[in-house]
Amino acid sequence: RRSMAFILALFASAAVAWGGGRAPVPQRASAFVATRASPRLVAAEEETVPAAPALSAFAARVDEETARMFGTDATKRVREAWARLDAGQEFEAVLDESHPLMIQRASSYIEGLKVAPYWEPATKFKWAKKLEQGWREVAAELREALADADRLEAEGSNVWAGAKNQTSAKAYGQGWKTLALCDRTVWDDQNAALFPRTCELLHKAKVPVIEAFFAKMPAGAVIGPHSDMCNFALTAHLGVDVPEKQCSLTVGSETREWADGKAMIFDTSLLHEAENRADRTRYILMMRVYHPELTATERAALQFIFDCLDEPELLSDREALSEYPERRRALEAASRKPWEAALAAQGKKGKKGGGKRGFAK
Repeated sequence: RRSMAFILALFASAAVAWGGGRAPVPQRASAFVATRASPRLVAAEEETVPAAPALSAFAARVDEETARMFGTDATKRVREAWARLDAGQEFEAVLDESHPLMIQRASSYIEGLKVAPYWEPATKFKWAKKLEQGWREVAAELREALADADRLEAEGSNVWAGAKNQTSAKAYGQGWKTLALCDRTVWDDQNAALFPRTCELLHKAKVPVIEAFFAKMPAGAVIGPHSDMCNFALTAHLGVDVPEKQCSLTVGSETREWADGKAMIFDTSLLHEAENRADRTRYILMMRVYHPELTATERAALQFIFDCLDEPELLSDREALSEYPERRRALEAASRKPWEAALAAQGKKGKKGGGKRGFAK
């Protein structure tokens, strides 16, 4: 089971995954893998993950269904990005020759989207403002979890997972760890249930979340310059336990400090780097969100492509394709149930005994 195989990496790595002709289908911690008894878009007849077809044929089939389902003109930019990925093309632009990090680099590149190191103020987005207003609840829930590390490890999934491949490990270092809550719009049934108040905040704030997770950066850690290789998603951070004035993030030519209760939204298709100069660990809530200049149809088309990558058999199941929007909504709703149930249980416990909520016993 893969921990942080987020949407951006899957899209960007598809050319590599299928470049040799046939390779295992990328998998993720969500409800699409055939060996899992969770809700699926296509009914699994046997517990195996099918091999992917050669990229050229597969890419053509995905393109055809994307255009048919969402419209040829409305998905033009998305399908062109998919075609460039199929061809192995990589976008790179030097935006300012006077600064070594002012380079945009992406293998998943949609044309016409604004590029800026930081989108400021972050609170111009209503969802970011709501996150800032609720940050103490997130910090308290994380603090409770860290105080009961044995339970977190026993009941969670891929708790504090490291970098998923050698490239990421080289950029992020061995100390950068994550705890996934939501992966490609599907909530992790184990981890999300351990952080129901955080999940509720993300849901009620209507964050356009692709993925969400806690990330920790140990004392003295440095993350070297790198790009996340995708321009159609922005990255958002909410500080929840930060050694203030000792942790910095540089995106392109601009440097900012993390702070408790403050949101930052930035473009990780630009080269960026970070460091924790403190003598203790920094914790943030990290989210990938769709670029605000994408249309609703383009977002839906991107999600469809990712679902095809996870379940190639979707393309040959006419019933699943005809019911795709309904199945997709049902899938996301089903994935919310574990943390909604945990939240309800906390409420009942609070009414009965007035005890602490969340992790605290």
